[in-house]
Amino acid sequence: MAANNDFFHESVQDTTTIKDFLQSLQEALEQKRIVLSADGQEMIMTPSSLLQLSVKARKKGASNKLQIKIVWEDTVNSDSGYQSGLSIRS
Repeated sequence: MAANNDFFHESVQDTTTIKDFLQSLQEALEQKRIVLSADGQEMIMTPSSLLQLSVKARKKGASNKLQIKIVWEDTVNSDSGYQSGLSIRS
């Protein structure tokens, strides 16, 4: 039975710091090796070639929320369910 490992980090950051984090995530995805560390925790993840991407956005009054979720299975290497079409612009 596989062990469950959880990593959680939450903080308030400025847009430059978040941009730098997202650039580091992009580089890690290109290398297919993501190393997360904070507060004495560390998790190493190895994304497969096909990942499930979910993007969710919400505006409610003055409150804004953007969620980006990336999911994959360590042992699955098929292209079933592959879709494109999301665009992000500034």
